[in-house]
Amino acid sequence: MNKIFFICLFVITSGCTVFQPEETTLIQPKLLKQSELPPLRESITNNYFEFYCEMMIDTNGEVERAKILNGTNDPVWDSLAVLSLMEWKYTPAIYGGHPINLLVRRKIKVVFAEPRYISLAEIQCDNRENADTVYSALLNGIDFTSLVLTYSTSESKNNNGLIGDVNIKHFSDEISLAILQLNEGEFTKPLSYGNHFIIYKRLKLNN
Repeated sequence: MNKIFFICLFVITSGCTVFQPEETTLIQPKLLKQSELPPLRESITNNYFEFYCEMMIDTNGEVERAKILNGTNDPVWDSLAVLSLMEWKYTPAIYGGHPINLLVRRKIKVVFAEPRYISLAEIQCDNRENADTVYSALLNGIDFTSLVLTYSTSESKNNNGLIGDVNIKHFSDEISLAILQLNEGEFTKPLSYGNHFIIYKRLKLNN
């Protein structure tokens, strides 16, 4: 199986769109899911490399804009990498108990790692109450697809909740571990995903 790139992030500085909070009540965004970076340049001969980037993370945990601060001397790769960063998903930054837009600067270390694909379906809920209702119904034997059609707010609802074969190494450790513990046909508890709660079901892997 071909190798892919796995990204480790380290916060170096941060700033707010309006002001820079000095109090310790600022809760930094937490990475939930990343997308693949473009193929590694042939000029990179090490098994990893690093770059710095800047991202504006909005109150929904979406990356509103991104840029690479130190170019890799490959403008095409840099441009494609920015598009990848725009697809990353975070928890929103919290200040004073409320989500805020936050400008973050991060060092990203790109290393080799084997992908781990698992076929998944999902039910996305916009609040904990609905997610708990769905989870309770699943425990009581209610059909997963029927609950997708009734409760899910994700675009995958149009495909009965199916999101296909997913490289779970792109998820946060918490989410990927919960998925790894599933056998085929089993489902997770509601998992916090930004402003949503998602229940994942493990399906038979498509070959």
